[in-house]
Amino acid sequence: MMNDIYCRYEEESVNLTKELIKIPSGHADGPEIYEYTLNYLKEQGVDARFQNFENPFVTYTEFKNIILVLGNGKGPKVMINGHLDTVMPKKGWFYNPYSGEEIDGKIYGVGASDMKAGCAAAIASILKLVDSKKEINGTLFLSLVFGEEAAYSFGSDTLLREHSFKNYDFIIVTEPSPVLAENSYCVSHKKIHKTKYPVIVVGAEGRVLFEVEFFGKSSHASQPSLGINAIHDAAKFIQALDDFDLYSNIKMGRGHYNSLSVKGGTEGFTIPDYCIIQVNRNLIVGENPKTAISEIKRVIKKIKPRSKVVVTKRYTPSPQHEYNPYLFENNPFINKFKEVIPKENEKELCDFTTRSVGDFNFFGTRTKVPTLVFGPGGGNIHSANEFVYKEDIKKTTRYLYEFFNKIF
Repeated sequence: MMNDIYCRYEEESVNLTKELIKIPSGHADGPEIYEYTLNYLKEQGVDARFQNFENPFVTYTEFKNIILVLGNGKGPKVMINGHLDTVMPKKGWFYNPYSGEEIDGKIYGVGASDMKAGCAAAIASILKLVDSKKEINGTLFLSLVFGEEAAYSFGSDTLLREHSFKNYDFIIVTEPSPVLAENSYCVSHKKIHKTKYPVIVVGAEGRVLFEVEFFGKSSHASQPSLGINAIHDAAKFIQALDDFDLYSNIKMGRGHYNSLSVKGGTEGFTIPDYCIIQVNRNLIVGENPKTAISEIKRVIKKIKPRSKVVVTKRYTPSPQHEYNPYLFENNPFINKFKEVIPKENEKELCDFTTRSVGDFNFFGTRTKVPTLVFGPGGGNIHSANEFVYKEDIKKTTRYLYEFFNKIF
């Protein structure tokens, strides 16, 4: 009978994923996803509510975080988090992006992998725990937030302004960990290698955005020596970054660069006197925006541009909205989580990091609480034909439940 109950919740996590996919929840969509999810939780008999907290940096109010707190407080304190918002659909979909269509073990839709399946697994695992345990000896805090896919993670920022979680033992974010760990550093093996579900992510790189402006001098293009070509200097800078961008990892070396946009040029047959480049610089543990901007200035000095060059860190509302790196190793709660996941060929589960940034950066750096990313795998996130693996959703629900049952 108990096994039937457990299977029911694993199946429910799949059904809930499909229902959540059917509700558009991009930045241009309404609050329906939050209203639906809150009502769903209440219908299951748990006392979930909207977080009513005024964040001075949020100018809109139609989206609200959902929170649920369970337990008697006499034991471990764990927060589990997911974001219900998604990117807007891209071009090129073969399927209806809001259908939740299942084909060959894959469920398709905007946000399927990032991260409505993770939210569904978190919810189902908690409902399964409530159904099977008379009392939760500790505190289990569920947060389902808005704004992760927009700049500055205002949903999680709002959550942290009311709830610091600094006295908590562990935080789990159910992002698609196999996807986030792709092409990222494995702390266990000290190298980058392939990922395969189940994957745990114990650290994340940070990021900072710079604008690099080149101020040249215009002249008739038939006499380029009379001018200073800002685009040529900008091209030298981009090439220098590419040459400089050697291999690094989250613990050693430095983060990598990406040139995200280039704007410049003039109309007519004229030497361009202005060019601006937006540069992303990932940050590893021990780095910060100040060290990164010093490095950029050294690169600029090396290429000896004729243009005047100005480097500006892009605006962030406050230092708390920076995406800083973190890494948690050999943590007892991470080790306990590993214990509930079956070993494959007697191999220990790897500790991966991610080059991506998200709400987990805020939790890992602002609370200092060990933060683990663990969720179902999939593919094509932030692009057409996004999907999540059905079996990964069910297994994620199972492993989360078994971890909660073990510690509470």
